[in-house]
Amino acid sequence: MSQQNQLNTLQRVVKHVLLWTVFAYCYHSAINLLVKMAIDAQPDAVLLTSFVYCLGFNILSGHLITKYDKHWPVIGAFFIGVVGVVVVPAVLVGTHALLSRPLLAGILISLPVFTFAMGLIKQKLNKN
Repeated sequence: MSQQNQLNTLQRVVKHVLLWTVFAYCYHSAINLLVKMAIDAQPDAVLLTSFVYCLGFNILSGHLITKYDKHWPVIGAFFIGVVGVVVVPAVLVGTHALLSRPLLAGILISLPVFTFAMGLIKQKLNKN
């Protein structure tokens, strides 16, 4: 690979990481809001309600990630999920601010899966 191609790839990686980090912070804020809404809406079934809200939000997030990231959307989704729901709360508040493990696992698994599925759906729609 030529030096120019390496520079372009490095620039693209840095640009994507910076954009993903900003999106991850916004993702963190939205997930926290959804969990608070779930607590207010269904105090008896907080985990289930939170998970359903987060699944819906992850579908929307997967759509946005595939819309704006044409190169590495699934990697971006994984990065956004980990930084948004693990790194940001751990750095800002501490590890005690992390979501429950089942909810955390569901969010971290569903975001890349929905992003991948959204990419496939968009490819199918573009072919028709």
